[in-house]
Amino acid sequence: MKFTEKAKIEIIFGDGHFDRQVIKDALEKNKDKYCQISLFIPESGRKGKGRTINTGIDGVLKFIKEDVTRFSLGYIVFIDKEHCSSDCENDVNKFANKYGISISVTQKIVESLDVYKLTCSIGNKKFFMYFIFLGFYCCMEDFILIKICNSNTSKFIGEGCCKKYKEIFKRVQKEMKESCIEKTGNSGLLCEL
Repeated sequence: MKFTEKAKIEIIFGDGHFDRQVIKDALEKNKDKYCQISLFIPESGRKGKGRTINTGIDGVLKFIKEDVTRFSLGYIVFIDKEHCSSDCENDVNKFANKYGISISVTQKIVESLDVYKLTCSIGNKKFFMYFIFLGFYCCMEDFILIKICNSNTSKFIGEGCCKKYKEIFKRVQKEMKESCIEKTGNSGLLCEL
């Protein structure tokens, strides 16, 4: 897989170096199986280098509005669930309206998770966005702990919940942690889009 600025699809993260690294590693590992795409991944979050994106749904959609006026692209947005209220779809619509992004079609493409495909436009520029809200309750770490590691972990929600899951994840033995991250790349979820 070749990551290039000439790509037709950008992967954007709401925040989190860990999320970015796990997704990038999974895509790279599966490049010869079924992920036949080229991607440019702009740095995001407060620690970003290069094209910085503010965190959360608001920051991501502000970036897309500015980006899509120069390019007509598709976007895959990975963002922790902690950045949305109980209705992620409504939150995306609210912030899209704020930035003049018209959403003509919203399709939930994975029924058991908050994964959406949106057909959008700004003026005469048409593009699509996939929004993938990470975690069952809060973030990618809770998804890995519960689904991949089969860990019986408490449910944390709301602001700051991701820090709690990160603390639990840090306590997992190194060998098990690496195995869980490896299994995440093999789960196929990332390339079902």
